[in-house]
Amino acid sequence: MDKHSKRLNIKHFLIVIIILLAILAAVISIREFSFKKEYAAPTALSNELPRYRVIDLDSMGCTGDADSDGINDRKDILFGAKNQLELKAKNIFIEGSGEPNYYHGGDPPTEWALCTDIIARAFAEAGFDLRGLVYEDISNNFDEYPLREIWNQKVCDPDIDYRRIQNLEIFFKRNGEVLLTYFDASNYENLNSWLPGDVVFFDMSGDGFSDNAGIISDCTTRSGVPKVIYNYIDPGYTCQMDILGKKTITGHYKYPN
Repeated sequence: MDKHSKRLNIKHFLIVIIILLAILAAVISIREFSFKKEYAAPTALSNELPRYRVIDLDSMGCTGDADSDGINDRKDILFGAKNQLELKAKNIFIEGSGEPNYYHGGDPPTEWALCTDIIARAFAEAGFDLRGLVYEDISNNFDEYPLREIWNQKVCDPDIDYRRIQNLEIFFKRNGEVLLTYFDASNYENLNSWLPGDVVFFDMSGDGFSDNAGIISDCTTRSGVPKVIYNYIDPGYTCQMDILGKKTITGHYKYPN
């Protein structure tokens, strides 16, 4: 092979090398200088975003529409509870509040609440006046309620009776559908027995008595456990928390049944 042919072969070889290097550089640039087989998207934001249960409440036998707004009662109750999260009313019993627990007309100012007020306000969104409903039921069934035993009452008081958790629990037992109180997140059938809009009572302090009540949300934990919307001395304002499997459940009701 003569010198001219050798020069041509070397030149061709160098051209091929340059082309290959250019292709490699382009590939590296496209893959953002990463040789990983797959690009893993950041997960921090996804962990912070809430999850929601996609449940068709229109197909769950929820056909009532007390306020005739075209939205069934269960949806309205859920929306009413979620609206309370925007207000974040402070708990009346937080230390140093100085707020009374009796109001003419019943409902406290919007910036204050107890757990029962959140339920009453959520139900009002659906067209249910719990103040009037509880008053009527107590008036007709006085001995079914603990007014004498606990508060030494001889007559009904519509401004406070519906705001007392003991009365509200009896009202739902008498007028709503009584549901299971055993919660098991690992059991699919059990998990689907806890639906948005359900009312749940809790023993938060562990003394054997109901001292908190809330409404099940359509928002869940990352593992699918429904959160509960309520107002309690801890954290001291209306919140949405994962407490179904963490606190003692004393009652679970669907209203209207």
